[in-house]
Amino acid sequence: MLFVFDKTGAYGFWMKDMRFSLDIIWFNTDKKIVYIEKNLSPDTYPTIFTPSTSAQYVLEVPAGFVDNSNISVGDFLDIEAK
Repeated sequence: MLFVFDKTGAYGFWMKDMRFSLDIIWFNTDKKIVYIEKNLSPDTYPTIFTPSTSAQYVLEVPAGFVDNSNISVGDFLDIEAK
């Protein structure tokens, strides 16, 4: 799921009511990855995961996606509208 915010900020996410683990990726206004949390289990609730840098976009993907796709901080998000 992609979250698009009106302005940059330190948007925190938690795993409330999730039934499976996620990787969460934060992007700045240039769509550059600024922070990643990997393999977040539903059991981590009520911990809130907040980036150390402001972001405007947040992408939730299945756990393991970041490692399996060799994604890291500094990479860029490429979105194509269809």
